[in-house]
Amino acid sequence: MNDFLERKREPGGSNWIPRIICLLLAVLLWIYVMGEQNPITERDFVVALGQRNLAPNMVVFNKPDKISVRVRGPRTVLANLSESQITAYVNLSKLTAGPHTVLVNAFFPQGEVVDISPRMVSLFIDVQREKIMPLTARVLGKPAQDIAISKTMLIPSEVKVTGAATRLEAISKIEVPVDVSDRSESFQTTAAPVAVGRDGVDMEDITFEPQKVDIRTTLVHETVTKEVPVKASFTGSLPEGMKMTSSTVNPYKVTVSGPPSVVKAMTEVRTEDIDLAAHGNEKSVRANLSLPDNVRADNRIVTVDFTISSEK
Repeated sequence: MNDFLERKREPGGSNWIPRIICLLLAVLLWIYVMGEQNPITERDFVVALGQRNLAPNMVVFNKPDKISVRVRGPRTVLANLSESQITAYVNLSKLTAGPHTVLVNAFFPQGEVVDISPRMVSLFIDVQREKIMPLTARVLGKPAQDIAISKTMLIPSEVKVTGAATRLEAISKIEVPVDVSDRSESFQTTAAPVAVGRDGVDMEDITFEPQKVDIRTTLVHETVTKEVPVKASFTGSLPEGMKMTSSTVNPYKVTVSGPPSVVKAMTEVRTEDIDLAAHGNEKSVRANLSLPDNVRADNRIVTVDFTISSEK
């Protein structure tokens, strides 16, 4: 008892209660000041929606890519917060193939998640399959004038297609785009295959192996044929008092072949000029045809028969 009284008489021995009260007041004041300067606020974020615990060889359809999450926390924290710091996901554990409605989970390590919108999402789970399918070329554009596609080779000629079972059943064909726009020479390139659904729409949720296909396209100069009449061309003058009363060409028609842009516009083909002054005494002349460049005829030489008589 005496020792206790002695300690009470020591200087400062009775100051511990005021000190504790002062400390508590300081803490309360600090909390009040910080609350005024950095209050707790709420803010909405649009974040990516992930998935967890999906069974092997299963794929998910119709899951929203993003959802809205409202979080609560200090204003300074939320001001510098990015969407990547908030985690949102659906737990797909033990779910089988078919339609499902699942709960969305979200957490925010520096504060509190207040609301998630939507809270439940509908999705479809399917079994992943693969199969081998042939490739076909999808020609895009048109080559240069008078150029035609002779052959397009795809290497390899088939690919392994991977996707959901229901999606694989909806595939109509696998195409490889080949752009020939304004090309005039054979070429080689690569392109990614594209799955085309039975509705004619490209399917983007299908993967391929290999991811790229070699394309070898052979282009040739296009040729068309056409039968056109032949007409004789004359130049020069006959002696005075003489005139040409008739002329015939044998054969009177020839078949020409060449670039479509030229041949399709041809309505006739003429002979080279026959000089009447030099051939006025003859009744028959062989003449070459005058053909445009790159155009050929089954007969390049024709016979022109003509009659010259006195004007009297």
